[in-house]
Amino acid sequence: MKRVWKTPETDNYILFEDMLKQSHLLIAGATGSGKSVLENGLITTALKDSPAAVQFILIDPKMTELQEYAALPHTLIYADSERPEKMIEGLNQSIEIMMQRFSYMKRHQLKDFDGGHIYVIIDELADLMTTHKKAVTPLLQRISQLGRAAHVHLIACTQSPLATVIPTPIKVNFDSRVGLRTATAQDSRNILDIKGCELLPNPRETHTAQGYYRQGGTIKLWNIPMYPPEETARRVAYWKQQKPRIIWNG
Repeated sequence: MKRVWKTPETDNYILFEDMLKQSHLLIAGATGSGKSVLENGLITTALKDSPAAVQFILIDPKMTELQEYAALPHTLIYADSERPEKMIEGLNQSIEIMMQRFSYMKRHQLKDFDGGHIYVIIDELADLMTTHKKAVTPLLQRISQLGRAAHVHLIACTQSPLATVIPTPIKVNFDSRVGLRTATAQDSRNILDIKGCELLPNPRETHTAQGYYRQGGTIKLWNIPMYPPEETARRVAYWKQQKPRIIWNG
């Protein structure tokens, strides 16, 4: 079943549609830069599709951004800091699904998986890297290196765009990145390899978040659209009423 959602401002959300098509996405910016608006916009946009087409593995160390999506039929795993081992389990399960999909592709002589998409969304990468860096780093590398063909996408978000949080071995596998307002030019370089994010306006003053979206070799400045809260709530409420829950579509 596929439900097509229509809103008066559908065209405004083309940015989210494009980002969801990318292999992997890195989103970084200072506190209050618009990360939550972007993150929730991506999930709300993805919810136009059924759990047969889109599934989530949600890693939410701070328990502040992703909790409302935990009970969706799209969500395979929701993990937060109350059970740290489950956050690692979520990453391991995404790799297990990925490898099962590769086996399927090999059996059917496919170069690209012909089923749905799984989004592994990490709300605050800095927290995860601070507490579980040794365990997490090889898992993130594996997902980011191999996930594309299996339709397993990594979306990693952080308010601390430091080199220790986004080490080069991980960053190089994110060919798509979003740099929101940063505190320093060096933070901007850590995200996009260029300065400029430090000059973006403060969304708290302008009421509009802006960010540089790097896709391949191009970088473009965007106003980050924001769904009305009632639209996100409407989509969440609709899907929570749907049964049965999809376990996964490997």
